[in-house]
Amino acid sequence: MAKFKKIWFLFFMVLLAIPMLQNLTGWFKEKPLDGAFIPAIKPHFTLKSLWDETFQDSCVKYIEENIGFHNSLVRFNNQIIFSIFRESPVKGPVIGKNGILFEESYIISYLGQTFIGNDKIKENTNNLLAAQEILKNKGVTLIVVFPPGKASYYPELIPDSYNPNKKSINNYEAYVSSFNETNINFIDLNKYIVSMKDTVPYEVYCDLGAHWTIWAAGIAMDTVIKYMEDKVQKDFADFTIIDVETPDTLRNQDDDLYKTMNIIFYPRFKKISYPKYQFNNDNSKYKPKVLAISDSYWWTIYANNVAIPQNVFTNGGFWFYNKTVYPVRDPVQNVNELDYKKEVESQEFILLVSTEATNHLFPYEFCEKYLISYEKEFNEKMGEKSLNKGDSLYLEFRNNEINKIISEINANQDWKNNILKQAEEQNKDPELMIMENADYTYKVRAGTLE
Repeated sequence: MAKFKKIWFLFFMVLLAIPMLQNLTGWFKEKPLDGAFIPAIKPHFTLKSLWDETFQDSCVKYIEENIGFHNSLVRFNNQIIFSIFRESPVKGPVIGKNGILFEESYIISYLGQTFIGNDKIKENTNNLLAAQEILKNKGVTLIVVFPPGKASYYPELIPDSYNPNKKSINNYEAYVSSFNETNINFIDLNKYIVSMKDTVPYEVYCDLGAHWTIWAAGIAMDTVIKYMEDKVQKDFADFTIIDVETPDTLRNQDDDLYKTMNIIFYPRFKKISYPKYQFNNDNSKYKPKVLAISDSYWWTIYANNVAIPQNVFTNGGFWFYNKTVYPVRDPVQNVNELDYKKEVESQEFILLVSTEATNHLFPYEFCEKYLISYEKEFNEKMGEKSLNKGDSLYLEFRNNEINKIISEINANQDWKNNILKQAEEQNKDPELMIMENADYTYKVRAGTLE
């Protein structure tokens, strides 16, 4: 019996020593964990950090992340949570009915839980109309594109825990209604692709991914191109499917939700068919200059092994969430580093693309950035007294923004007190002085003051 205990003791000591040996030697190469995270920094000892216990906390986190076989242990733990408890081990992915994976943001948006309200929908619609009319006068066509969402496509597979029967109006539905009333240029791919659900020859979504498949994205782009052709009555470069492969493995973003969970084994999934495109972009075909301002759905189309925009458009630029510029222009990568007005007005088409998960963020401050850049040109027109529909809509936007600044002033007591002091010193009406300061602030933000 004593010998048996010694063997077990030795076994456990070796077991405990293995992670330390791996940490010291790095004999086994581990696969990195997927997803975005900030690695723990090696803690720096100071008396202050020891006293306030931040050093101890940093040590614990650093040791946990750098123990031998850390990544493998994380995957093992996540696999148990996924396989035994049928739950996602990380925040974001949701296990739906039939084992299909959703990203939670799509579900809550579809159910109306991120609804921004009718007033904000109306404000954004009016701002889009102003931008659309101003750009139209400059030869630029602004088009809103609503791709499908996985929750909209598979509402019957949403887990019961989300109470899908209690769905309320969502941002997508409110925007479509508002756009129809105000003649905004938009393409409702969500409605179009969902309507084909029972007849499509290939999968629109992979069981393990959040984004649409390459085939669905190709169908969408074909629809977008035809809409654009109709707008300008020109024959654009286009593409056809010359072959379709159905491999055993997944490509591109089709397993992105699986990857974020960092589990060991692939769950069962339906095979995905991947089309091979041939581009018809000879000299007889027109290639318009197009900029897409989009969420992550554009990545499927923009991927190097798909590259539809790069082949059928001139430029084919992509501003990710209206923040990051692709293709990267060295050293410029941030949209804020560009001459926004010049960049936008140099295009022939602007595509504002938003799927259901990001409808509450739409249109990614595009209207604010572009319309406020119009201030200088608007002031010049005011002197000429030659206002058109776009100018009138801009004036409405301008007044709304100034009213927002007035609200900012009233909410900031120090700012308001300084303005009231100015009014007293200059013997002016306080409300008028607040209005003048709001107007001045707007001009500063627009960059029109010398």
